[in-house]
Amino acid sequence: MLNDLLPFIVAGIATGAILGLAGTGLVLTYKTSGIFNIGHGAVAAAAAYVFYYLRVDQEWPWWAALALAVGVLGPVFGLLLAAMSRALADQRASMKIVATIGLILIVQGLATVAYGFNTLRLPQYLPKGSEFFEVGGVNITYAQVTVTAVSLLVVGGLYVFFRTSRSGLAMRAVVNDPELVGLHGTDPQRVQRLAWGVGSMFAALSGVLIAPIAGLESVALTFLVVQAFGAAAVGAFSSIPLTYVGALVVGVAASVSTKYTLENSSLSGLSSSLPFFLLLVALLVVPRRKLDAPARAERPPTTPWHGPARTRLVAGAVVTALLAVVPFAVGTDLSYYTVGLTQAIMLLSLGLLVRTAGLVSLCQAAFAAIGAVAFAQFTANFGLPWLLALLLGALVVVPVAALLALPAIRLSGLFLALATLGFGLTVEQLLYSRSFFFTQTGIGRAMPRPGGFESDRAYYYVVLAFFVVTAVVMVVIHRGRLGRVLKGLAESPLAVRTLGLDVNLTRLLVFCIAGFFAGVAGILYGASVNYAVLGDQNYTAYSSLVLVAMLALMPFREPWYAVVALVGSVLPAYWHSEHAASWLNVLFGVAAVVTAMRGGTPPAPAALRTFVETRWGGPAKKPEPTAAKDPWTLREQATGLEIKDLTIRYGGRIAVEDIGFTAPVGSITGLIGPNGAGKTTTFNAASGLLTPTSGSVRLHDTDVTDKGAAARGRMGLGRTFQLMELCDSLTVAQNVALGIESSLAGTNVRGQLFATRAEARLTREAAEYAMELCGIADLRDRPAGSLSTGQRRLVELARCLGGPFDLLLLDEPSSGLDTAETERFGEILLDVVRRRGCGILLVEHDMALVLRICERIHVLDFRRMLFQGTPDEVRSSPVVQAAYLGTFDDTEAETAMARTPSTVTEGQAR
Repeated sequence: MLNDLLPFIVAGIATGAILGLAGTGLVLTYKTSGIFNIGHGAVAAAAAYVFYYLRVDQEWPWWAALALAVGVLGPVFGLLLAAMSRALADQRASMKIVATIGLILIVQGLATVAYGFNTLRLPQYLPKGSEFFEVGGVNITYAQVTVTAVSLLVVGGLYVFFRTSRSGLAMRAVVNDPELVGLHGTDPQRVQRLAWGVGSMFAALSGVLIAPIAGLESVALTFLVVQAFGAAAVGAFSSIPLTYVGALVVGVAASVSTKYTLENSSLSGLSSSLPFFLLLVALLVVPRRKLDAPARAERPPTTPWHGPARTRLVAGAVVTALLAVVPFAVGTDLSYYTVGLTQAIMLLSLGLLVRTAGLVSLCQAAFAAIGAVAFAQFTANFGLPWLLALLLGALVVVPVAALLALPAIRLSGLFLALATLGFGLTVEQLLYSRSFFFTQTGIGRAMPRPGGFESDRAYYYVVLAFFVVTAVVMVVIHRGRLGRVLKGLAESPLAVRTLGLDVNLTRLLVFCIAGFFAGVAGILYGASVNYAVLGDQNYTAYSSLVLVAMLALMPFREPWYAVVALVGSVLPAYWHSEHAASWLNVLFGVAAVVTAMRGGTPPAPAALRTFVETRWGGPAKKPEPTAAKDPWTLREQATGLEIKDLTIRYGGRIAVEDIGFTAPVGSITGLIGPNGAGKTTTFNAASGLLTPTSGSVRLHDTDVTDKGAAARGRMGLGRTFQLMELCDSLTVAQNVALGIESSLAGTNVRGQLFATRAEARLTREAAEYAMELCGIADLRDRPAGSLSTGQRRLVELARCLGGPFDLLLLDEPSSGLDTAETERFGEILLDVVRRRGCGILLVEHDMALVLRICERIHVLDFRRMLFQGTPDEVRSSPVVQAAYLGTFDDTEAETAMARTPSTVTEGQAR
C-alpha cells in the first residue's frame, strides 16, 4: 500500500516545498507590514512569464533568466509593494484587499495580452531535471530533489536570519510598533522594504520553480500559489516553520488524493480543491486571537454623495427610460447590455455586503453558479414555470449563504475575505465539473428564457425589470432599519453590539439577502447566453475578484454605482479587439490599486453638489416636529450593577484581581484610578466584552456573567468608549438613532429587517430628545466624521441616552471637552438621572467633575480596589492622595495598605 503511495508522496513533497517558499514570503510580508497580499500569486505568475520570455522566446541560459526573473524582478516588485503598503497602512481592511486584488488583474491582463488564454508549457530547465534515479522502486527526478533542497535551504536561512540577526528582530518588531523601532535608531520603512523585497523574491522563485510542473496560465498559476494561503493559515499567519510544514502537508495531501481520483471518478476535483478547503477549515479552527492583526488607526470611509430625494427620483426615471430605449438604439450589440444588467444586479448584491455591511466576500460568482444550476434543474427535471424556477433557484443559494455566514460571525476583514475565497475556489474545483452541476461536457446546462420572451429584445426587458426591482429593493433596505444597522455594523461593530444588536443575526441576514440576489443574477446571466457552461468566466472565482475591484471604483451610492458599472460591461461592444477584455482588466487593476491607496472613490465635486441641491433639490425638508421628552422610564426590576470578586487574567498577567463594588440606579457612581489600574478592563467585563477568570457580574439582580454584550444591552446596560465608537459616514441623528434601533432590532428577524411605524416614531422622538438634552440638535444633519472631538463625545453620549438603558457605563466621556462643555456635561448627567432614575457608572480623569456629580467613588490601583467612599472621603484620603499625587513614599503606602482589611467598607482603605 505504501509503495503505491510513494510516487505521489515524493511529487507532493516537491510541490509542497515550492508552496512553502511562497507561503514563507507571504507570512514574512504580512508579519512586517500588516498587509496580507492576496496578489502574492500574481508576483509568482509575473516572474514565471518573464522567465518564459527570456528562456524560451529569447533563448537565454536558464541561470541568467532565473537571475533576472527572481533576483531583479523580485526586488523591484518588493519596492513597489512596499510603497503601496505604506500608502495602505492606515486604510480600511477592504481597501487593502482591493489593492492586492488589483495586482492580480494587472498581471492576468498583461499576460493574456502577451500570450493569450492557452496554457504555455515550459520545458524542465534545471540541470538533469528530467532525469531520475530510483529509490525503493520509486523514480525520483533530479528536479524534485533540487527544488526541495533549494526550498529547505532558503527557508531555513531566512528563519535563522529572522531569529538571530538585528534586521530580523527589527522585522518582527516593526509590524507591532513602527514608531518604537524608529526610536531605537532603525528606519522602519527600510525594514519593510527589505521584508517586501525578500518576500517578493520568494514568490518569484516559487513561480519560476513550479512553472515546468503546472504550466503557465495566468489565472491558474495565480490560484495555484493561493494554495500557499492554506499553509499560512496552518502557521496562524505568523509562524514560518509551521507555514512550511503546512505547505508540505498541502502538497502531499493534494498529490496523494490524485491517486484516488484516478481510481474513483466520484472524487474528481478533490486534489485541486483540498488546499482551499484546508484554508477554510484552518480559518475556522485557528484561535481568533492568533488571527487578529495589531490594531492600527484607520481612515474613515469616504461618504458618497446622496443627492436630494427629488433629484434621485428624477434621475431614476431618466435612467430607466434610457435603458428602456436601448434595444432600439444598439442593434446587434444588445446582448452586451443584457449581460451588463445581470452584472449590475450582481454588483448590487455584492455592494450590500462590501459597501454597506463592510464584509468583503470573494465568492459571489459561486453563489451565481449555484443559483444557475438549481434553476436549470428545476426547469429541466421538474418542469416548473420559469419565474417559479428562478425564485426557487435563487432561494437554494440562501442556505448556502447562511452556511458561509458562519465564518462571517467569527471572522472579519482580511480573514473573512480569505474564507470566502477559499469557499468559492473549493466549490469551483470540487463541484463545477460534477454531473449534477455544470457537467464536463461542452454544452453544460440549458438555461431557458421565459415563454413568450425568447427573443433578445423581449428578454432584455425581462432582465431590465429584474434590475429595476433589485435596485428598488436595495434602496428600501438602505433607507430602512436594516441599512442603518448594517452601516453601524460596518463602521462601529463594537458599539452596536453593546447597544443590544445581535450582530451574528445581522451578518446572517445580509449574507442570505446578498446570496439570493447573486443567485438571481447568475440565473439571468445564464439565460442570456442560453447555457451555463463549465469554464464560463462569469461563474469563476476570478470573476468574484473582478467584481470586488469594479465595485471599489464605482462612484455614487446605491443603486447608481451599478448603473455606472454597466458602462464597463458594454465597452467590449465598441472596442473591437481580441484583447479588449484583458486591457479592461488591466485598467480595472490599476484603478483599483490607485483608488485603494486613496481610501476610496473621491466624493462628488462641491460645485456639482451645490448646483444640484439648489437647482433640482427643491426646498429643504425640515425635520418633522417631535416631542422633546424622554420616552423611556426606569424598569421596575432595575436595581443596578453588582461586581463581586472579579478577577481577569490575560495569559499569565493579572489585569484586575478580586474587586467588587455596586453601581445602583438613581445615582452616579465613580470608578477612578491611575492609568493602567484596570478601569477599562473592569468596564469590559461589566459590559460583556470580557469573560472573567473568576467572580460574577449581576445586572438588576440577574447573574449575567455568562451573557454576551448584546444580551446585557437588551437588559438595559448601555455604554460609551474611551476610544469613541461612531459611524463617521452617518449623520449625527442617524448615529444617535442607532442607540434605539440596535436595541429594538435585537435578536428579532423582523425587527432587524424593518421598523414598524410605532418604532420609527419612537426612534425619532428618543433621538430628538437625546440630541436636545446634549445640546447637539443643531448638528443633526452633519456627518459624525466632520465633528470636533468634543462634539463627537456628546454624540456618543446622546446615542447612549437615547436608548432604553437603565444603567450607563461612561468611559472617559468628558475627554476632549472644554471647561464650559464639561460643566454642561455634568449637568446633563445629573438631569438624566433625576428624570429617568437610571444609574451611571463613570470612569473619568477629570476629578473635579467626578467629585461634583458622583455619590460614591471606587478607587482602583495596581489592579486591586484601593478605596471606596463618598467624594469627601476620597478627597481627604491619604491613600488616594498617595496613589494620585505620590505624597507617600512606597514604604508608607505599603504599610497603609497592609493595615487595611481585605474587605473594603465605606471610607476604608485597602
